[in-house]
Amino acid sequence: MAPTPLLQDRPVRWGILATGGIAATVTADLLALPDECEVVAVASRDLDQARAFAAERGIPRAYGSYQELAEDDEVDVVYVATPHSHHFEPTRACIEAGRHVLVEKPLTPSAGDTDALLRLAQEHDRFCMEAVWMRCNPIIRRAAELVHDGAIGELSHVRANFEITFTGDDSHRLVNPALAGGAILDLGVYPLHAMDLILGKPDSLVAAGRLHRTGVEAHAEALLTWGDVVGHASCSIGGQTPMALHLVGSTGRIEVPDFLKPSRMTLVPREGEPEEFRARVPGNGYTFEAQEVNACLRRGALESSLVDHASTRRVAAVMDDWRAQVGAPALDSHEVE
Repeated sequence: MAPTPLLQDRPVRWGILATGGIAATVTADLLALPDECEVVAVASRDLDQARAFAAERGIPRAYGSYQELAEDDEVDVVYVATPHSHHFEPTRACIEAGRHVLVEKPLTPSAGDTDALLRLAQEHDRFCMEAVWMRCNPIIRRAAELVHDGAIGELSHVRANFEITFTGDDSHRLVNPALAGGAILDLGVYPLHAMDLILGKPDSLVAAGRLHRTGVEAHAEALLTWGDVVGHASCSIGGQTPMALHLVGSTGRIEVPDFLKPSRMTLVPREGEPEEFRARVPGNGYTFEAQEVNACLRRGALESSLVDHASTRRVAAVMDDWRAQVGAPALDSHEVE
């Protein structure tokens, strides 16, 4: 049973769950779409932080608990912006209280919990989407279309990397095993989603990596195959390599720099002149994602076709395998009755 489509004559009413950096960034893009989005509430476990976040942005209601936000019937959809180690319980609370959800990537740190939340959303007829903003970007979508249309001939190999230089202490969520830290869940999810968009479920994965002193993966490489197509994904919290997505075929290649938030890409044929594609990326780049959620809610959809449940499940399963092969610590799972 599909949820009732939202009314067309008013903005979609958003609630923000958590008040950290990504919450502030995404909220700024929601507020940049006043005809489409209305941010009506924010919640933090610290009421003073929620009130300060709300006051700075003109948000009318602030809550000192996530449950209060979940139970606000004047909120259409909640953006869950906690660290991914703490996505499960507040997302479950929102779904069970009748809220639709957009959950920051990865949806959860494990394939089991990811499947459980998606099944819960379907059982409650609530829209649920993993916030993979990259898959909503028009350049990434155009790159996938070009590959599928044969613009570079027969695809032979794909390469995607995401590296940052981390200099924080061992308590930071990025390297803290108690917060599901590590390069794969935080960074590797993007190369995997880029490949999944074009190729779907891989046939095989062979991984190698290096662990941080806290035990989480500091650098991870994965060699994947889809029939005759070979993919290479890498992620690191101690690297300097520029981020890029390369799609190589029998008659040419596609190069996408900064593939998280791309505004351009280049189609390089084996013969002829390169062709550059450009797109305007407003704000911080999250407006496309917000507009996709709004459009889904307007038509009463339970999932997005751009970031569908099947893709979220596939990538979660691949990350489980990748982490296990590298030697990352196992994660606890939640029980859903």
